[in-house]
Amino acid sequence: MATGSTGFGYVMGGFVNRPWIFMGVDRSHFSAKLRPALRYKQIHYVEYPPDWEEIQRRTGANFIPVVVDPGGEMHQDSTEIIDLLEERFDEPRLLPASPADLALCRLIELYADEFFLLVSMRTRWAYSENAAEMRRAFAAFSGSVQVGESLADRMSSYLPMLGITEATMPAIDSHTDDVLEALNRHLAKSPFLLGDRMSLADCALMGPLYAHLYQDRVTRKRLLDEAIEVCAWIERCNRPVPESMGTWFGGQYPGTLREVLSLVGRDAVPHVLAHEEALVGWVAGQQTGVPLPRVVGECKSELRGLRITCGARPYVTWKIERFRQAFDAIGSTSERGLLVALVGGALVSSPSKVPIAKSGNELVVVTS
Repeated sequence: MATGSTGFGYVMGGFVNRPWIFMGVDRSHFSAKLRPALRYKQIHYVEYPPDWEEIQRRTGANFIPVVVDPGGEMHQDSTEIIDLLEERFDEPRLLPASPADLALCRLIELYADEFFLLVSMRTRWAYSENAAEMRRAFAAFSGSVQVGESLADRMSSYLPMLGITEATMPAIDSHTDDVLEALNRHLAKSPFLLGDRMSLADCALMGPLYAHLYQDRVTRKRLLDEAIEVCAWIERCNRPVPESMGTWFGGQYPGTLREVLSLVGRDAVPHVLAHEEALVGWVAGQQTGVPLPRVVGECKSELRGLRITCGARPYVTWKIERFRQAFDAIGSTSERGLLVALVGGALVSSPSKVPIAKSGNELVVVTS
């Protein structure tokens, strides 16, 4: 890959039709979240393997995916990149006009990005056949068996920090069983999560379902055998044709979607709120404006009767706040009441306990 003193010299200059550059990995959760958004919006882009040295130099963090816009600016964090794409390419939209639909997009993004890691990391690294295959896949991608082994060791080492242990796996597996069944029923009746049109909700759930469950050997077979409607949805999202799509639900949600959301409320909401509570305790006495660590001690939650202890991630709280802002914009009393009934009042009605803001790749506590 050609780079120079400015980095990515092939995108610098004044040519009008410069493509966007997308750097990701096929089996990367957040690459799989962003890629369908680029395709849905029909953005002129090219995809390259990550240039880790350049990414580190320009962002200070070796995280993917990143995109480089036609002006040469690099953008990181799939959540903020999708926000950027919505600003620069207003049609076709990924964020619905209906406040209730938009709140559901933020809720499903919170669920897929921050809770479903329990499922996707458990199935990838605690199924021996999947884990062995990933070591070979990393070696093939990196071009080095040694590098592949090192990457696999690092990724699998995150399981305890995420709360994935032999003791918690039965609860994680039980949630996985139920949510795949519910999604399969819903997607048999609706082509996309929020109706006849793709949205941010679909992109978010594509992250773990495509990059992990659909790519990894054991879970791919399971999806094909037991959840074919989920597989068909994955294929639709990977090759979107926005011109042929209809509209979103617009606040009128079928029972099949309510079933999915009830599982989110039952299982995921207590877990993400535990991250917020842990951050509240950690922040007490801390100086405002100082960047937060990526993990601030431990948080404890319960999933289907089993205690989960994991690292408390401030980023989860930032995602919660984005959902609450969307929920607060819902004017319809009935729509607000429905969401409260489905996911619980604690998530939607609690004021922000730790006001935080994002600056680049860092989160900071701000004065409320």
